[in-house]
Amino acid sequence: MKRILLVSPRRGSDFASNDIPRPAHAEGLPRALMPPLDLATIKALTPQGFEVDIWDESVQPHIDEQTDLGKDYDAIGVTGYMTHLPWAIRLAEVARKKGLLSAIGGPGVSGSPDKCRGVFDVVFIGEAELTWPQFLEDWTAGRHRSEYRQVQRPDVASSPAPNWEGFSSMSKDYLMGAVQTTRGCPFDCEFCDVIHLFGRQPRHKPVETILQEVAALEKRGMRMIFFCDDNFIGRPKYAKDLLKALIPLNNSFERPMGFTTQLTVNVAEDDELLELLADANFHWVLIGIESPREASLREANKPQNYKTNLVDSLRRIQSYGVLIKGNMIVGFDHDDERIFDETYAFLLKSGVVNVGVSMLHAYPGTPLLARLQKAGRVVDLGDDFITDVMRPLTNIVPLQMSRVELFRGYKSLMQRLRSWDFFDQCAKDILGNLRRPPNVPRKAPPDPARLELLRRAIDTLDEKGKSVVTGVLQAVWQRAPMMMERMVSTLFRFGGNVAAFPRIASWLDARIEVESSPDFVPQILRTPPPIPPGFKTLVHKEAFPKTYDWLLAGLADRRLVAEGLLQVWKSFVIRWGATDFTGFEDYHLEHLRELCTRTIELGNSGQLGAARVNAEVDGLSGVQLRRLAGEILVSVEQDLRGVSEASVVPLVVNVHSHGDAFAQSYRERMTG
Repeated sequence: MKRILLVSPRRGSDFASNDIPRPAHAEGLPRALMPPLDLATIKALTPQGFEVDIWDESVQPHIDEQTDLGKDYDAIGVTGYMTHLPWAIRLAEVARKKGLLSAIGGPGVSGSPDKCRGVFDVVFIGEAELTWPQFLEDWTAGRHRSEYRQVQRPDVASSPAPNWEGFSSMSKDYLMGAVQTTRGCPFDCEFCDVIHLFGRQPRHKPVETILQEVAALEKRGMRMIFFCDDNFIGRPKYAKDLLKALIPLNNSFERPMGFTTQLTVNVAEDDELLELLADANFHWVLIGIESPREASLREANKPQNYKTNLVDSLRRIQSYGVLIKGNMIVGFDHDDERIFDETYAFLLKSGVVNVGVSMLHAYPGTPLLARLQKAGRVVDLGDDFITDVMRPLTNIVPLQMSRVELFRGYKSLMQRLRSWDFFDQCAKDILGNLRRPPNVPRKAPPDPARLELLRRAIDTLDEKGKSVVTGVLQAVWQRAPMMMERMVSTLFRFGGNVAAFPRIASWLDARIEVESSPDFVPQILRTPPPIPPGFKTLVHKEAFPKTYDWLLAGLADRRLVAEGLLQVWKSFVIRWGATDFTGFEDYHLEHLRELCTRTIELGNSGQLGAARVNAEVDGLSGVQLRRLAGEILVSVEQDLRGVSEASVVPLVVNVHSHGDAFAQSYRERMTG
C-alpha cells in the first residue's frame, strides 16, 4: 500500500504562523483560521489501496529534513495559494532529500505553473476531481506523467464530502470550519483571477451534501463555518434553497452555529435573501467594495458596485444584522491623493467597521496585469510580495500619484481606520441602523470560556480602547442583545487589526525610505502580455473550431485532442500574440494548419508532450466548443508566464495591413 502525506504549508508570518509569539490574552484561542478543506477533499477523492494523512503547518511543526513524519511515506503532496509557494518549494526540497515523490496542486501553481515545473515531480493545474484519481492510477502502474491539467471545469456535484478523519482537535486548533458550496463567479473584475481559475459559470454542490458537511463539522465542535465560495449568491435561487434548508438544521443544534461567506453587494437588492442570511445566523459577509469612486469602479469592471448607491446598499445589508467585512483598494488609475480622505469618509458614512484596505496589485492571470504590463507600469518585486502576507505591497506604478505618495496616503488612511474613535462611531451606527434583527433562537447562555477571553482581551487595551469597547457592549446589551455575539466577534477582529498596525506602519516607513532615495530605480517587468485584448474573441469565432476539427480528425487517440489544442495555440500565440493582431488572414490559418499537422504527427508517434490535459472533446455543441476555447487560452496564458521575453516575437507592425516575412512567404507560395 502506498502512503501519501498531504501538506498544507505555512503562508508567511501571518497570525497562524508558529513563528509569531501570541499575546497572553490569546491563550485558549485557536492558532489557525480554518482546516485545510482542499486537502480533506483530496483525501476523500483517494480510492482504496492508499493510506493518506494530512499535515497542516499552521498547527503542526514546520517540516524540514530532520522532522519525524511518524511513518514511511512514498509521496508528499502540497497545495496552497501564491503566498504558500516559497514554503511549498521548500517542501519539495525536503521530499527530494528524503527520496519521496513530490506533487503540488492548488490555485498557486494553477496561477503560476512556471514556478513549480522542474521543482516538483508532478504538477497539477486546475481542479483535481478527475486528475488526482488519474495520477494515482498511473503512479500505481509505474507510468505517471509530470503534469496533469484539468481544462474543463469538473462537476462539483460529484465532488465528495471532505474526509476529516484525523482532525481530532479541530475545534481547538481552528477558529472556524470550512465548507464549499459553489465554484466560479459571474463577474469579471479586472484585478481578480477567480474566473481564470474557476470560471464564470457558478457550479454548486447539492443542498443535501452541504447540510451533511455542516452537521459533520458541528459534531466536531465547530461553532462557526466559512462557506468558501467565490460568490455565495452567484446563483441566487440556489443560495435561497440552501439557506431555507440550513435554517431548520442550524436551529436543531444545541447551540446554533454562526456562518460567514463572500458575496457581492447586489445582495442588497433582494429582501428575501437578506432575511434568509440573517435568520441562518450569518454573522458577517465579505464584500469587495473596492472604491467610493465610480470612475475607479468602472475601471475595475465592477458594474454590480457602480450601478448602485453603495452607501445605501451597505447600510441596507447591515440593517438586517448581517455585518460586513469590506475590502477596499487604493491606487486605481482614477485615484489621486484625495482618494484616501474620500475612502475614510465613505466607510464612516456606510458604518462598515471591519475593513481591509490594500494597494492595487496586478496578479498573474488577471486582465489588469496584461494591461499595465503592456504600458510598462508593473514593478518586478521578485518573491517579496509573497514572503510576508502582513506586508502591504503593490507592484504597480500609479497613474495620478507616485508610489511613495501611494504608500504615505495608504499609511494615513490605515491609521485612521485602526483607531478606536472609528470603531466607536461605526459600532453605534450599526446599532442605530438595525431595522430587522436576525431571528435566531437563543438556546444556551453565553459560553463562559469565550466571556473570559473577552475579559482578558479588554484588559490588554489602553484606556481609550477600554472606554469605547465597554460603552459599545453595554449599548448592544441594552438595545440589541441578539447582536452581542456578532459584535464581540467584530471586536476581536478589530482589536487584532489595531495590534497589527504598528508593524505595518513600520514596514511602510522602511519602504518609503527606500523608494524616496534618489538612487532607487524600480525594475519594470517588461515581458509583453502573451494574449492581447480582443485576440480571444477572434480565436473563439474564427479559428478555434478549425483547429479542433483538424486535430479531432487527425489524432488516432482522441484523448490527445485537448493536449494538442494547448500545444497548437501556445505555439501560435508565441508567434503572433505580441503583434498588432486585428483578424485572421489566410497566412494565419495556414500557420495553424501547419501546427496542427505537426502536432498530429507527434501525437500519433507517441511524442506529444508530457502533460495530460483532461477535457471532453466528443460531440461538443457550439456553446461547449466556445467554452473549451476559452479554457484552452487560459491554459496558454498559464504556460506562457514561464516563457522568456526573447521567445515572444516583439513585432509592433500591424500584420493585417503591412505583413511580414511569414505572410510574404505564404503569398509567394500561393501565387506561384
